[in-house]
Amino acid sequence: MSTDIEQLRAACERDLGDPALWPEPTSYPESLALCIVDAIYVTGARHLTVDRIVERYRSYRAGQGGDADADGARELLATVDELGGAEQWASQIGNRRPTSTTKNAPLRAVALVEAAQALVALGVRTAEELRTVVRDGERAEAARAAWCAVPGQRSGFTWAYLGLLAQVPGATVAPAVAGYVARETAGSEDAALLLRSVAQQSGWDVTALHHAIWRFESGRRRDLPSTA
Repeated sequence: MSTDIEQLRAACERDLGDPALWPEPTSYPESLALCIVDAIYVTGARHLTVDRIVERYRSYRAGQGGDADADGARELLATVDELGGAEQWASQIGNRRPTSTTKNAPLRAVALVEAAQALVALGVRTAEELRTVVRDGERAEAARAAWCAVPGQRSGFTWAYLGLLAQVPGATVAPAVAGYVARETAGSEDAALLLRSVAQQSGWDVTALHHAIWRFESGRRRDLPSTA
């Protein structure tokens, strides 16, 4: 196992840069709205890009007397309606990035609307309701399937991240992070144990390390085949 720890630590030092510059681990335990926004926009993006979208949403809701950090999926959908649709939401709060590199792929704002609508249709309107659903195997699979049917979300990459953002119990190692660990260590040990060991040996915060790896893997999606 010591060899795996050294290999993973070397990979992190190579890929993740200065730990002092890693973005703060992100979560929105009371806001399914912000979880959806972040998850839909994160792949292939610099973390500052997503942070700015989140802050524009917060600013918009504050201007209405609302609280983005307490918003559910219905409140998110209401902002889309108030602004005149997904295109206008993209221009004023989000951005014009498409869901994939496929020709005529819809905007991420369109995917955001479809994802929020799919969750609401399944009775998942708040972050707490998401955490409840994920504890129910059958309902969890239905929610995952609905999310993955949205343009650009087919791989399940962003579904796993949605759970992390909402602090779903047990969502401690996202599949993308486990994949990174397996790729760098030949998959010989438990990913969570290796992350904890590397973090302890290096003096890193394990949550920050997990988040930094997830961000690195998200950025790699620019070079991967379309998941539309």
